[in-house]
Amino acid sequence: MHHAPRHSRRRTAAAAAASTVTAALALSLVPFLQSTASAASPTAVSVPGTFNSEIGCSGDWAPDCAQAQLTQRADGKWSVTLNLPAGTWAYKAAINKSWTENYGAQGAAGGADITLTVPAGGKAVTFVYDPATHSITDNANSRVVTAAGDFQSEIGCPGDWAPDCLTSSMDDTDGDGTYTFSTTAIPAGTWQVKAALDKSWTENYGQNGTAGGANIGFTVPAAGATTTFSWNIGTHVLTVQSGTGTTPSPSASPSPSPTATPTGPTAANTLGALHTGAATTFRIWSPDSSDVKVAVGGTTYPMIPVTLNGYTGVYQTVVSGDLRNQTYQFKIRGNDVRDPYAQMVNPGTTQGVVIGSGAVQPTGGWATRPARANREDSVVYELDVRDFTIDPTSGVDAAKRGKFLGLVQGGTTYNGVRTGIDHLKELGVTDVQIMPSFDFNSTVPNWGYDPLNYNVPEEQFSQATSPEGRIREYQDMVNEFHKAGIRVIMDVVYNHTAGKGVFDGITGKYYNSTDLSGTGNSIDDGNPMVSRMIRDSLEHWVKDYNVDGFRFDLLGVHYAANVADWGSYLNATYPDRQLQIYGEPWSGGVNDPGEAQKARYGTVPTLAAAHVGVFNGAYRDAIKGGTQDNVMNYMNGGGDPSAVIRGLRGSLLATKSTNALSDPWNPAFAYDPEQSVNYVSVHDDLSLWDKITYSGAGGGATGRAGQIDRFATGMVLTSQGVPFITEGDEFLRTKVVGGNYESAKNSYNSGDDVNAVHWGDKAANAATFKYYKDAIALRKSTPALRLTSWDAVNNQLSSQNSGSVITTRISSNPAAPTAYDTVVVFNPTNSTQSPALPAGTWTKVLDTNGATSSSDTTSGPLAVTVFKKN
Repeated sequence: MHHAPRHSRRRTAAAAAASTVTAALALSLVPFLQSTASAASPTAVSVPGTFNSEIGCSGDWAPDCAQAQLTQRADGKWSVTLNLPAGTWAYKAAINKSWTENYGAQGAAGGADITLTVPAGGKAVTFVYDPATHSITDNANSRVVTAAGDFQSEIGCPGDWAPDCLTSSMDDTDGDGTYTFSTTAIPAGTWQVKAALDKSWTENYGQNGTAGGANIGFTVPAAGATTTFSWNIGTHVLTVQSGTGTTPSPSASPSPSPTATPTGPTAANTLGALHTGAATTFRIWSPDSSDVKVAVGGTTYPMIPVTLNGYTGVYQTVVSGDLRNQTYQFKIRGNDVRDPYAQMVNPGTTQGVVIGSGAVQPTGGWATRPARANREDSVVYELDVRDFTIDPTSGVDAAKRGKFLGLVQGGTTYNGVRTGIDHLKELGVTDVQIMPSFDFNSTVPNWGYDPLNYNVPEEQFSQATSPEGRIREYQDMVNEFHKAGIRVIMDVVYNHTAGKGVFDGITGKYYNSTDLSGTGNSIDDGNPMVSRMIRDSLEHWVKDYNVDGFRFDLLGVHYAANVADWGSYLNATYPDRQLQIYGEPWSGGVNDPGEAQKARYGTVPTLAAAHVGVFNGAYRDAIKGGTQDNVMNYMNGGGDPSAVIRGLRGSLLATKSTNALSDPWNPAFAYDPEQSVNYVSVHDDLSLWDKITYSGAGGGATGRAGQIDRFATGMVLTSQGVPFITEGDEFLRTKVVGGNYESAKNSYNSGDDVNAVHWGDKAANAATFKYYKDAIALRKSTPALRLTSWDAVNNQLSSQNSGSVITTRISSNPAAPTAYDTVVVFNPTNSTQSPALPAGTWTKVLDTNGATSSSDTTSGPLAVTVFKKN
């Protein structure tokens, strides 16, 4: 079929009157079908008219044009808002994208065309179609009048006192000046309302039709009662009738202003299944399809677009009644899809479970969180829920091994040494970093870096079977760590999912077009709604589970600006938490076209205000060499002392600034010492002990290999920044089974024979454990090892090297920056050194064997030695 070219049909207001006859003649070209009302509910409603080409249709009077389609609302009505230019226009309502069924003026089937005039400058015109009366109205011919009150969230609005929520709009269907709205969705109770005009509070009417007057109270006698609101455009009086009752007396006591914070059950400003005892609000992001539904309780409910501050493309419906613990299933384009915001799920399905995790409390209520003055005061210990307690040597009850509550069972021992949480207390760490503990796809034993549901505790780590029980169990774990004085950091994996099938049934916009994670399905937080999902998930764990921070897997997949937003928001919203936030500043080993905008060493200065840090891989490599090779650097007497000096200073910027660096991999990157997480071993790759023995060091725990281990860890624990160790390193944990180092290099899905922590190693390597414990205690008692700013390190710390031997002098007093009170010597040589100490009397407090107290001022071979001024 040949299509004539489109021509502009914009008309000025001055020409509007002259064009009326022309427009009327044009309507004669439209099939004027005398349709009758259909008993079936429409599947589509549109507004074909003379303005269709102005809104992007291929021609006018186009009932099937996508831009002219209305969207069904929760109240059953259909609406759309179109930006129309100035002029006089004509339109009708067409059903199911054809002229077979159409309605004109006053809802008449096949009735007269409706005209509207748009003033100079154009206007956003809202059209509303009522399938019960077949009337189609617009706010150019009539005002938009909303019954705005404290009941609106109950009937599907995003919140109460919302003048812009058209779910409670009142319509003048017959043009007599009386606007009405009826609903059966308001629960029994006493409520308040006002009439708001044109979707704002600029013009509103309260009791007795008074402009800006007192709120109008009314009572709904029973659930399901019909409540009708009527507003007269002449008198401005709003009346309400519910059931057999009438509008309360105008003398009713005024209630709070509609702009006040609403009380009573309201839907939170987020997505997912938002539960109250009266109703559940279901919301999901669907930017590509309007075919959005939710199935719950045996009924499937259509969802409609909703305007929600901070979100776009969201669909919503409100289902009345208490749906707690019921499963629900979102459907988009007829396909079952997962709820990215689900707070609980039916394992093995895409079904969510209606529950309010914020309403669940741990057993006995929340304990006091451990206080911390500065993030540099932290000593972080990484562990896996299963690996830490699954071995019988953990002493944990059989039912709790490998479970959340196994991590916090007290009183456990093996061969006379403390295990589990009592071991952590004895060691002296301040924070535990728990490897993935949200819902993941793989079957344990597996570390779980394949997320399914970001906001749900992993059921394989839980003993509970009920939804509330699983939530409470995780809360109880956090609570018990807090009671022990230990903060909890979650290892989170927002950079990818278990597969694209996790979210792409909703929209492909969750994922990067080019994989950046090495897993084939990296998440694109460059989409604002994906970034907001991550921020909302982080807040969920802080708010409902009381966690104290986050470790980001492959933080480098994410945009630095988004990371800054997440951290800034959380710290501003929860200022008392001193949240610890850090991650890996690299992606999955692929070329990233957005490299300069991603989280890298070079963008770390821009994250300073958000208190976000990164793993210092450059310092790690300077100390120990590669993660999987057999080359040892400084910890075995080689490497580059200048790289070690840079790392022990917290890898601070050469020039203090929060601007991004031109080199994304500049190893001098930190604006603040808290941004450098220092480590030589983590769950990935070889454990520290395996790296040392793989590289050829011999002599066992009491020989050179053991001395190298203590030397490397001693450097981490005496450097500026945040020290990090991983489970079992403190007693020489090995993952090598039968001499197989290859499986130990990447044991994410190896069995318990490889990954389980064997607590007999603690008894066998008691001297190594004592060293770690002593070095941690020294750090915690020595302010000079925990300086808290770029200025403090720059002014109060001085490092020099003589050959490979590094001597660092530190003052803990900013008022006397060169009055050094602590000296740290790194000696990687095979001979005893005599460092030059500042004037005064000094005591050696740490050597290769741990804590000591000696007037000897030498530094032994292959050792970190710490001196304190008397």
